[in-house]
Amino acid sequence: MERFKIFLLTVAVCVLVTSQESTTDPPVPQIQSEWSEAFHGEKVSLKCVIQDSNSWNYTWFKGLNEIVSNDETNIQGNTLTLSVQSGHGGVYECQAELQDRNVTTAKSPPHSLRVHELPKPELSIVSQWKTFYPTEKLTLKCSIKEDSNKWDYEWFRNGALLSQDKDISFSGNTLSISSVNVVHAGQYTCRGKHQTRKPVTTGKTEALQLNVHDTTPKPTITKNQWFEPFYSKERVQLNCNMPGVGWEYHWYKGSNRLTTSPEFTIDSVSVTDTGNYQCKAQRGDFSVDSETLQVRVQDPPKPQIQSEWTEAFHGEKVSLQCVIQDSESWKYTWLRDQNKIVSSDVTNIKGNTLTLSVQSDHGGVYECQAELQDRNVMTGKSPPHSLTVHGPQPTIVLKQDPSYPEIYTGEQVRLICSIQEKTSKWQYIWEKDSRQVNTDPSNPVYTIQSASLPQNGEYSCQVRRGEKTSSKSRKLTVKEPPKPELSIMSQWKTFYPTEKLTLKCSIKEDSDKWDYEWFRNGAPLSQDKDISFSGNKLSISSVNVVHAGQYTCRGKHQTRKPVTTGKTEALQLHVHDITPKADISKHQWFEFFYTEERVHLNCTMSGVGWQYQWYKGSSPLIKNAELAFSSVSHTHIGDYHCKAQRGDFSVNSETLQVQVQARPAVSLSLETELGDIMTGDMTLRCNVSDGRQWNYTWFMNGQQLNETSDLLKRKGNEETIKSEFKCKGINTERPLYSALSDGFIANNIIFKRKILLAISLCLVCCIVILIIGCIVLKITRKPEVKETAQDDLFFSMTDSKIQAASPMKEYMDNSPTELEECQEKEELITDRTSAVQEDAVIKDEETPASEANGLISFKGL
Repeated sequence: MERFKIFLLTVAVCVLVTSQESTTDPPVPQIQSEWSEAFHGEKVSLKCVIQDSNSWNYTWFKGLNEIVSNDETNIQGNTLTLSVQSGHGGVYECQAELQDRNVTTAKSPPHSLRVHELPKPELSIVSQWKTFYPTEKLTLKCSIKEDSNKWDYEWFRNGALLSQDKDISFSGNTLSISSVNVVHAGQYTCRGKHQTRKPVTTGKTEALQLNVHDTTPKPTITKNQWFEPFYSKERVQLNCNMPGVGWEYHWYKGSNRLTTSPEFTIDSVSVTDTGNYQCKAQRGDFSVDSETLQVRVQDPPKPQIQSEWTEAFHGEKVSLQCVIQDSESWKYTWLRDQNKIVSSDVTNIKGNTLTLSVQSDHGGVYECQAELQDRNVMTGKSPPHSLTVHGPQPTIVLKQDPSYPEIYTGEQVRLICSIQEKTSKWQYIWEKDSRQVNTDPSNPVYTIQSASLPQNGEYSCQVRRGEKTSSKSRKLTVKEPPKPELSIMSQWKTFYPTEKLTLKCSIKEDSDKWDYEWFRNGAPLSQDKDISFSGNKLSISSVNVVHAGQYTCRGKHQTRKPVTTGKTEALQLHVHDITPKADISKHQWFEFFYTEERVHLNCTMSGVGWQYQWYKGSSPLIKNAELAFSSVSHTHIGDYHCKAQRGDFSVNSETLQVQVQARPAVSLSLETELGDIMTGDMTLRCNVSDGRQWNYTWFMNGQQLNETSDLLKRKGNEETIKSEFKCKGINTERPLYSALSDGFIANNIIFKRKILLAISLCLVCCIVILIIGCIVLKITRKPEVKETAQDDLFFSMTDSKIQAASPMKEYMDNSPTELEECQEKEELITDRTSAVQEDAVIKDEETPASEANGLISFKGL
């Protein structure tokens, strides 16, 4: 029996297992990986995942081939790790087998992996040149054609990794050097570094050699057929050259650009082409300036004919010279009346000189011209030179130098005798009053070195050459120079230190033709920091005691240099050694003034010519010697001084302080007693509270009243309540009176307060009567007394509900009408009283403070 049970149990288990195996398929594995593409050399992981908790063994397939674990295809657990090689691209699948059971899953869905070769970056330089100069800008570019926007870049110089600094910066695939120097020279390489796939880097590029010069040469300017200077219409040709490639050349004259070319040519220069020329070699943002080359261009020099001969007599020898202010070699041509002169016995040309043996037909206009040898340069013609040929007789001209009608004593004068025909070899005989005065017959000039009055007279000049004689005479007049006058340009001759002084030296005759010399105590004066001369005036900008003394002056002719007048009479100048301050005199002065008092000041300064200016602090007030304030106020408080001034000189007084104190304040108040209210009278009180005894003056509507007491009583009639009252205190000592009080206008305030008082009294009486009535009613109306009174005086709330009501409650219950009547009367009286009070208060508050002077009695009653 037991065996049968065991058999049945075994059969049941087998049936159960058989049933389970037949109903469940093995799970399908899935390949999980973020890798669908990879670069050669990357690490790629593929995971075979089964949603089952059993233990599985995994097999990997690439295409139809099973993958075997090795260094490049490592299989651990459910993970396949690839060290990607070029042959690893393809379709991957995985399959799992249940451990200890012969259960194998189907293959996973395929997973494709694409393998890329690492791109090769290319390094280039963004310029046509690879050799640079200091401060030049350099840009290198590292290019990856495949997915260029997914790569970052690393830069190397001589194999060392580069980082950014003040000169080197990276931007995308570009390396920029803002200012190249020799430390930047070397071999540059770069490589790409993938932005998202961090370990992936390309190989380095081929090295790019960068050369940097240690110095920057200037561009060289070469000159073709150079002259100093050039003459107009000649050709100028310049060339600019800079070692290296990629240069663009710009030519400048000064700061103005001319042309962009290595060659600069001016086919026909002019004077306007004169200037400093420079070329600039530029490539990219870098440029180098050449040295400055000065080109000087001028018009060919103009020849001048030099000769003392403008007139000649027949048979004389005359020489004309063609002169050019130039060291070049010139060839000369002569013309007379536009006709070329050929060298002969009577017209001999040698070098730049033409020599004439004068004939009658040699008169005319002569010109010369020159040509520069070896350069195609021709000068213009010289200015014409006229030669006049005369007959045998000369014409005498007698002149006086200077040619003034009158010569001053001491002046030099010359008498000049000349032949109008400009010929030479004449003898000159000078006579005064028919007596010969000269000893040198070859001198055509008779000179008087220092003229004097005895040299007045008639002078004649006789000329001789061979047998030819001729004479001419003229009169010479000599006189004394005019006498100057010295004056001082002010009303005073006594000065204070730093004052300005002007002296005037006057010459009435030809006053605009004289300069002046000045003297102090006989010694000549010269300009210094204080003394200056202008025309006929001497100015001392700041007088001091050293300038005192006796002054004189004299005239010195502007054009006739030796001529000076005599000195003027001496003018005595006095200078004080110190400057007193302007004096302020005070009329009835107090340590401090009360408002409305008078302040009176006078400013004086010794001497004449003074003008006065008053100041408060630094602010000018009036220009007057007197300063008066008829009624001072607080605005006059401050420091005052006066300035005395004559000309540009001024003196300040001491500072005087004016202090102003307000007059004692006075208060005007309304004092209204009960009797006054009832009678309608108004009582005002005026009070000055400074502790002294005061009398008072009253004003009604601006008119003074005959009242001296501090109290003023007036009937509250129609005229009174509309009038304005003011008061002020009167005293026998300063201050003699107080300030004026503010004005007070009663308006209807008195009558309003009477009504208010009457209503208030009525209200009080009504309230008292009402209270008394209520008390009497309460006493006279007693509640009914029950026979069964409680023994205990204190009863509970429960007992109170069944007990009789209190007398007051019974009265209130039984007499509601009487209570309501009392309440209505009370409310009516209260409302009327409140209305009257509110009206009175509102109207009083509407009364301006200026009218009521803030004096409101019983307000709010």
